[in-house]
Amino acid sequence: MTTTASAQEDGADAVTIDADESIAQDAQRTRWAERHAFERDFAIGIYGLGWAGPYLGGGGGVRLRWEPFDKLGVEVYSDHLAIEDPDGTRHDHPIGFNLFVPFRIGERWRIRPLFGFCTVFSFVHPDQEGVDRIDDVHFGAHLGAGVELAMGKWTSLFVDVQGIAYVGHSRTAGGWAVHVGDQLDLWGVVQGQVGIQVHL
Repeated sequence: MTTTASAQEDGADAVTIDADESIAQDAQRTRWAERHAFERDFAIGIYGLGWAGPYLGGGGGVRLRWEPFDKLGVEVYSDHLAIEDPDGTRHDHPIGFNLFVPFRIGERWRIRPLFGFCTVFSFVHPDQEGVDRIDDVHFGAHLGAGVELAMGKWTSLFVDVQGIAYVGHSRTAGGWAVHVGDQLDLWGVVQGQVGIQVHL
């Protein structure tokens, strides 16, 4: 009878363990469905942005974000801007990444210091007839911070401000010729962006 009772106890324990695991799995699924926006690992954002510095510019962009750890995330982005240029029409297309450290401030707010690097594909279309387009590739490093406001379980609004240092060539168009500087120049801009993102 002792053996029978022991077997019954083992069977009961197994049923209890299975039930606990099932409850835990159900709870985990529920937690994901009810999870706060800032507790989700992935996000997709769109935004408008502007540059201020030696020249002005504005446009928009899209970014993809992954937060594998509570205090570390990475995002990749692609921006598209129209830039003022005395020689013609200029448009720049930065592609880069940021590393950031998010800090919660209350239930709905958080800040995130960030830094990263980018490559910019820059094109100038001179106003003069018959003059070729002037292309260059710039490289940049940026440092800044952002503020985010959760709007629910799935979305948030954000504002980012960062300083960016660029390295590239100067370009001018005069007469029938274009001129690209032989030396690399260093310049900086301040960039601000405002957008919305969906957390997954």
